[in-house]
Amino acid sequence: MRVAITGALSYTGRYLTKELLSSSSSSPLATSILNFSRRTTPISSTLSGDELEKISSTPLPWGDSKAMGKSLEGVDVLYCTYWIRFERGGDTHAAASDRVASLFRSAAEAGVKKVVFSSHTRASVDSPYSYIAGKARAVESLREISAGTGMNYAVVRPCGIFGDSASESILMNNATYVLRRSPLFLLPGDGSGRFQPVHVRDMASLMTSVGAASPGTSGEELDACGPDCPTAYELFSHLNDSCGGISLVLPSRLPTTVVSQMTRPIDWFTGDVLLDGDDLDLLDSGITVADNPDDPRIKDRRSLFEWVEGMG
Repeated sequence: MRVAITGALSYTGRYLTKELLSSSSSSPLATSILNFSRRTTPISSTLSGDELEKISSTPLPWGDSKAMGKSLEGVDVLYCTYWIRFERGGDTHAAASDRVASLFRSAAEAGVKKVVFSSHTRASVDSPYSYIAGKARAVESLREISAGTGMNYAVVRPCGIFGDSASESILMNNATYVLRRSPLFLLPGDGSGRFQPVHVRDMASLMTSVGAASPGTSGEELDACGPDCPTAYELFSHLNDSCGGISLVLPSRLPTTVVSQMTRPIDWFTGDVLLDGDDLDLLDSGITVADNPDDPRIKDRRSLFEWVEGMG
């Protein structure tokens, strides 16, 4: 099976790549990976030298549908994890949605058998969050293209991803930075919003399984969530205890805009966005949980709390 991944050496992509090329399998699902990215080296040592040799990299020719289709010729399954975290420099989530829609159309025209796309739990086109609405529009485009061309598709829906290491988990790593340095960690609202992220290896396993499903299987849309579904207060209190933090974690009853502004000096110091307002809003939105949190498939995945405790 010939596989293409948008970002085979990125965070989720490299675990997906490892799963597909797994040397522990007597019959790996993929013998080679086409990496649609400018990145030619992984950001961590997840992949072995032998696995890296099986990856060929090329940038996706966004805006050139003919060239994009040519790049996809001979590909059996396309895994699309591409997205933008923030709207910056004139780029928008709506534009990202248009880009992946053009990728899906090119895939269908090139004869790709199946596209697997990473969306978000409970995404809807009328979401007040442009990140979520853009993902939902991308899924709508994928459904329409599949219906019109017969190309198979699947959608996996995480609300957040953690593991393997603390540094790879953006939200947890950033929160830990604050918890270890600030005497007070204020949560917007009452801290009762729930969050059900998935371990990156479970995410990769789910994407692999739906991509490798029997020929003709199409239209699967599955939540990619883990078994733990804590409130924001429970999550950050547990994280504080486990990482040796010095913070008092308190629901502030303040709006997200006020709480996120309090972290701006840290953003300036670190050169990164520590706790984005939309990230905090999402935790209180009701959409960062699975449609069925008690799904037995979810219960078998890695525990967020156990991972936090193991990271220390």
